[in-house]
Amino acid sequence: SNEGGVLVAILWIVTIVLAILSGVISWNMIEPESFIGFIGFLLVWSVLSSVGHFLAIGLVAWIQKL
Repeated sequence: SNEGGVLVAILWIVTIVLAILSGVISWNMIEPESFIGFIGFLLVWSVLSSVGHFLAIGLVAWIQKL
C-alpha cells in the first residue's frame, strides 16, 4: 500500500513546520542581542526542534498502528 509513503511525507511536512515554529518561539524567548545570546538561541532552538521531531515521529507511529 501507499500509506507508508503518505505518512513519511506528512512526517517531513510536520517536521519542517515544527522546526520553523520552534525557531520563532526560541527567538521570542531569547531575543539575542549578542553573540552569546545567539548561541543560547541556537541551543534552545535545537532542543525544541528535537522535541517536536520526536513528538512527530511518535504521532506518525501511532497513526500507522491504527
